[in-house]
Amino acid sequence: MRFISLLSLAALSAAADTGAWDARPVRLDLFFSPGCPECERVEREVLPEVEDRFGELCEIVRHDISRAENLPLLLAYQRRFGASGRVRVSVAVDREALVSGHRAMATGLCDRVDEALARRQEPGREPSPPPTETTPLEAREAALGAASSLTFWVVAAGGLADGFNPCAVSTLIFFLSLLAVSGASRRARLLLGVSFVAASFLTYTAVGLGLLSLARAAPAFPAVRRAAEAALGLAMLPLAALSFRDAARFRRSGSPADVALKIPSGIKRAIHAFMDGRLRAGGPVAGGLAAGAGVTVLESVCTGQGYLPTLAYIVKSGAAPARVWALLITYNILFTLPLAAVFACFHRGARLQSLIGWSRRNLAAAKVLLGLFFAAMALLLLAP
Repeated sequence: MRFISLLSLAALSAAADTGAWDARPVRLDLFFSPGCPECERVEREVLPEVEDRFGELCEIVRHDISRAENLPLLLAYQRRFGASGRVRVSVAVDREALVSGHRAMATGLCDRVDEALARRQEPGREPSPPPTETTPLEAREAALGAASSLTFWVVAAGGLADGFNPCAVSTLIFFLSLLAVSGASRRARLLLGVSFVAASFLTYTAVGLGLLSLARAAPAFPAVRRAAEAALGLAMLPLAALSFRDAARFRRSGSPADVALKIPSGIKRAIHAFMDGRLRAGGPVAGGLAAGAGVTVLESVCTGQGYLPTLAYIVKSGAAPARVWALLITYNILFTLPLAAVFACFHRGARLQSLIGWSRRNLAAAKVLLGLFFAAMALLLLAP
């Protein structure tokens, strides 16, 4: 049943008695992003209560901030009210107050509408003008500044941890061993290595872009997405425990056989056979690209343990499409950075045995890093 608060009734009654009735509805400018879980909670839990309570006395105007043309108005409201730029959902109430976040809206939005209705009936009161919108340059700078938030650092840490994943490093070292015995010229080895690393970057980016596009194209199924996030978050807990156990066991024994989280033997043999075959066919660029692309897909059974939850967290963050692309590129640059560094050392004369020794000495540290990352992703994906 629709009802109006005592404050609103008193204001409207007084306005009717004095002839100061203002028939314009209270304007609610809602700023949201498609696929944002907090935005969906506001749409599902808060706005129906507001509409049921005030009916035609308020008007909701929706602004999708994943569209660049809507961002300057939000930034202008944030500047007017001194609000933070890191919230996912906000509503400007009659241009005189800004309420941000699900919790603040659930507990205070109706009160702000009551107050706006009361102000509307004050004699001689003029409606507040819209805020001065930021320029496109200011909007772009603010959007770039938002990339330094928690989401950016989570994604960057994930990419770097994945790049030091022993699965990826061991595969690269096998690739380098093939180069060492191939008899190819220094120039050919350089082209093979650069092509291999470039293919790893491009393939991993393409896989991530495809998965993100699928996830963001299904905003009509929030319950399914939240269930997937919860499942991934729960899956991170045993992965974190196993990573820490791997680090402790390898530190004691020094044997790779004691490591549980690694590429299965069958897939490892397939990777080695595929790599060997591709390097022997075609020129150095074609061979390196084919080997890098195929190996990246095959080893994703291991490296994907960090990639998939990171992609889910990007979707959960409600980032705009341009920022999603920037985050994806950031992850994959940092993923390929350790691979590129190891290859550069090899090309500049580092002995293969030295690189193998370096990999073994740092395996326990890499496992601890991965364990910490898995634990952090569990917390972030399971958080409401």
